[in-house]
Amino acid sequence: MTESKMSSYKALRVSVVGSGMGGLAAALVFSKKGFMEVHLYETAPALGFVGAGIQIAPNLIRVLDGLGIWHNSDIEKEVTQVQEVGIYDGATNNALA
Repeated sequence: MTESKMSSYKALRVSVVGSGMGGLAAALVFSKKGFMEVHLYETAPALGFVGAGIQIAPNLIRVLDGLGIWHNSDIEKEVTQVQEVGIYDGATNNALA
C-alpha cells in the first residue's frame, strides 16, 4: 500500500462498539497504528469490576503482549493458572463431565 493511500486510511474516523476485551484491544490497535480519530462506544454507565472472572487463552496473551499491554501489567499480576476445569449442572451441582 502506498504511503498516500495509508495516510488517507488513517484519516478515517473509526468507531468501536463495546468496551469488552475485544473492543478495548481493537481501539488500542487502531490508535497504535496511527488512526487519528478512534471513538469507543459503551452503553454501560460505568466500567469496573463485575465480580466475574475471565479466561484468557494463550493466543490472546500473545496478542496482548504484541500490543505491549501484558508484561509487567496489572493484568499479568492478577493471573491465576487454571489447574482443572469441570462442567456442572447449575441446579444440582452434579458433575456432567
